[in-house]
Amino acid sequence: MPELSEDLRKLLARTHPVVFPEDYVVAYLPIGIKGIPSEWFHPATTRFAAVIQEPKVITLVVPHRKWLRMQGMFEKYDVSGPMKVISFDVKLSLISSGYLSAIGSLLNQSSIRSIPISSFRNDHIIVPKADLPRTIRILRGFLHGEKIKSSVKPKRI
Repeated sequence: MPELSEDLRKLLARTHPVVFPEDYVVAYLPIGIKGIPSEWFHPATTRFAAVIQEPKVITLVVPHRKWLRMQGMFEKYDVSGPMKVISFDVKLSLISSGYLSAIGSLLNQSSIRSIPISSFRNDHIIVPKADLPRTIRILRGFLHGEKIKSSVKPKRI
């Protein structure tokens, strides 16, 4: 992992990962689905959700219990889960450079699959539920300044 700037190290040291208690799913929907009514994303019933539209697919991240109620709205879909959402409690701005990149590099070095999602103020990662304990252990060590050993073995040529 590249050397971190002093400002980035200070920002990371102030960070505490927050794990949302719900299990989540990542659903892949085809383009052209009918709109999802806004009541499905009411803040009182949905702590976290994400809808990302790309040219050929829509990615939907929602709590598993909500997905069970809404999956009948769609004719075709693929779904992955259970997943956990880890949010980082540091308020960021668009000038905070390298924050999520450092966390992503750490997880990649540690062979942890993750989906990063950024909002205007916060960054989040989505990881398989089975990887959550290891992910939190590695993140806490990294955020407290411990050197991380890569679990990826170099290939011999």
